[in-house]
Amino acid sequence: MKKFLKRGVFFSIFCSLFLLGSFTDSQAVNDETLTIVATVTVKPEYKNDVLKAIQTVVDATRKEQGNISYNVFEDVKNPLKFVFIEKWKSQEAIDSHNKSAHFNDFVKAVEGKATLEANTLKQRF
Repeated sequence: MKKFLKRGVFFSIFCSLFLLGSFTDSQAVNDETLTIVATVTVKPEYKNDVLKAIQTVVDATRKEQGNISYNVFEDVKNPLKFVFIEKWKSQEAIDSHNKSAHFNDFVKAVEGKATLEANTLKQRF
């Protein structure tokens, strides 16, 4: 089993390096592109309400001009925990999103029903 794991790790590193080396300049990371990782942990009695609010904000946000991707994942160990992984073209796009009616409606809809933590990240490598 240990040999298999070592080979798997080696293979993963090799594939990663191969893929990184195959990027052209047009595929390089845009310096302005940002990723948000946000976690929403729902109080059990409000799960259905929060899920409806999540679906609404996801549908509207995916249509925003500055949005690259907007995905929500449910934690397999904690079905009350949801992780948003969002990619944005720029900080201006995020600012516009944060001012949008659908985002502010979402914030109001989950207030007192869930906790929210968010981090904005830029890709380094």
